[in-house]
Amino acid sequence: MTTELRVTRRLIDGAIVVSAVGDVDLTSAPDLEAEVQSACADAQPPGPVVVDLSGVSFLGSIGLSLLVSAQQKCQENSLELRVVATSRAVLRPLEVTRLDEQLRITGSLDEAVAPPATEAS
Repeated sequence: MTTELRVTRRLIDGAIVVSAVGDVDLTSAPDLEAEVQSACADAQPPGPVVVDLSGVSFLGSIGLSLLVSAQQKCQENSLELRVVATSRAVLRPLEVTRLDEQLRITGSLDEAVAPPATEAS
């Protein structure tokens, strides 16, 4: 049985946050991809664009592919893509494909929307 995917978008402290709850699979991924690509196009540097997958119970290969596409789109627009991943269902596919080494993965939404730390002078 597939869990319906719910996708929302909001602005938090200058970051566009796209949140997904449910399964990211072949049938549901287009909704998430459309919202993420739109966020990447709409965001203004320094951004960032945050994809919150903390509510995702399944992340299929199509979901991994859309994260790679989003990363490329953000880079083209001088934006940083940040991914919130907290569950094994999301972290494991990211680790196996080594996308965890290419994407900025955070453990919480607060961490993802936080501005970069400035160096003390």
